[in-house]
Amino acid sequence: MAYRGGSFLSEFYCVECGRKGIPILRRPSQQREAGHLKKLFCLNCQKETNHAEVRPFGSYHYEDFIEEFEKGRFVNGKRIPVSELTKCSKSNCDYNKSGKCWNSNYSYDCGHRVGKEGI
Repeated sequence: MAYRGGSFLSEFYCVECGRKGIPILRRPSQQREAGHLKKLFCLNCQKETNHAEVRPFGSYHYEDFIEEFEKGRFVNGKRIPVSELTKCSKSNCDYNKSGKCWNSNYSYDCGHRVGKEGI
């Protein structure tokens, strides 16, 4: 655990490119919820984007961010809530997680989405 004199080191990963951003020290009183999105300057994208906060403790880890990023859960710099995800009728689809299609950015068209748009 990264603990520096009363502060914890939080790592941030860009939701646009998926690369590691600038880490920030946070006091225990300034901790945010797991997976908090913070707008920071991305050194790779060369613009201000949302970054997901990852800490070595808690319920949101680097593996969780990678899963969300690779499956397309981030759209326009925001994480789409599970309640707003469309249903998926194919149980063995890579993007299906608990009956919901995590491919919110439509980077892959599996043809098994069931939603308002009639797909």
